[in-house]
Amino acid sequence: MAYLPGGGRSGPYLMQLWRRYLEEFADREGSAEEQVVVGAYHAAEILGVLTEVLDRGARHRRLIEQRTVFFRRGAEEARLFADCLVAGTFTIYNHLNTMAHLLTEGNKEAGELIQEVDRSIHLRIESAGQLERAAAALNAAFPLLGLATLALDRPSAVTDAIRQVERRFIAASAHAVSAEDQLLNGLYRLVEMMQLFAALSDEELQDQAYQIASRFEEEDRTKDLTLKMRNGFCRLFELAHLVVTRLDDRIGSEN
Repeated sequence: MAYLPGGGRSGPYLMQLWRRYLEEFADREGSAEEQVVVGAYHAAEILGVLTEVLDRGARHRRLIEQRTVFFRRGAEEARLFADCLVAGTFTIYNHLNTMAHLLTEGNKEAGELIQEVDRSIHLRIESAGQLERAAAALNAAFPLLGLATLALDRPSAVTDAIRQVERRFIAASAHAVSAEDQLLNGLYRLVEMMQLFAALSDEELQDQAYQIASRFEEEDRTKDLTLKMRNGFCRLFELAHLVVTRLDDRIGSEN
């Protein structure tokens, strides 16, 4: 399955990123944990590119670049699996925080919610272990992506679907016992919401987004938590890469 870039400004980089993802994933065949890291890191990286593409006025460019540099330093220093998870998940949170600001600018209620989410995650991680921190990051990232998706849904075409994903998130949160359960809930709901985000960003992406979502649904038959985690991060990357590629191509054709 390949979603290759065209003539946009970031086309060559997006092509390289996609190939690197495939190569690194294949190189780590046999180690599900290492493939989790590949998926998480690439999801973090592509969401940084997405915020750059959406930031057409470059008002948040310095912040986006700072967060990208911070992620790369953290990834270089991380050695243990849990440390790698923290580096990837908090970058995902940070970039979705920026994206939510970008797409809800001027909406006071949305701004207050973003601030509340940011305050709550700092409280939750004060005395948490690494896995708990990673789970908290993804659970905090979910409402931010939800806000961004609602902002795109101006005709309210998929509002019911968005609310369904939110209800699944709340229901699973209430029954999550372990940090792994919490992490998977946040990750799975991010994948589901990103599918809606992709379809809203460009209706021509609906079929490809559905293909990725269908593959994700088939993969969920596994009972292995690490494989579930791997599949979630990889599909999140693929959906975000799909969106960035299309938006980058569109901007390139406009220029």
